[in-house]
Amino acid sequence: MSRFKASNLYRAAVLFLALAPAWGQSAGEQIIAALEHYRLAVLDHDIEGQISCFTEDAQISLGSEPVLQGRTTIRALLQSQRRFNVVTYDLRAAATRVSGAVAVQNGVYSQRIVFAQDSPTLENGVFEIEWSRQQDGSWLISRLQTNQVE
Repeated sequence: MSRFKASNLYRAAVLFLALAPAWGQSAGEQIIAALEHYRLAVLDHDIEGQISCFTEDAQISLGSEPVLQGRTTIRALLQSQRRFNVVTYDLRAAATRVSGAVAVQNGVYSQRIVFAQDSPTLENGVFEIEWSRQQDGSWLISRLQTNQVE
């Protein structure tokens, strides 16, 4: 099987697991799958795929920047970031705590980005995500906060 086909199959499997919770899969496993779906959307430069990972009233906070709220505002932020290209993006959850229909996940991220003709820049940081279980059983991001670490 070609690498391209294998990659597409992997992405389809992750998407299925993230959007349609599997029988017997724990909430923590569902959240890990949803995080992977988000990560792949970032790598694919798929703004609508990223937006679909958020609740309608989600909040996003990037470092010391003001908190942005709502899918429309988050979409505008993502569209403004098209001036650079994310070439690698890793998210590693350190802890996921589930309490009913809410979960909080902490971890670290690493991304390599390229601005126009510049050399790639590596950014490392920490993240905290608050997840909200939807009526269909899927998990969406209701709050995302990142802080770059130098």
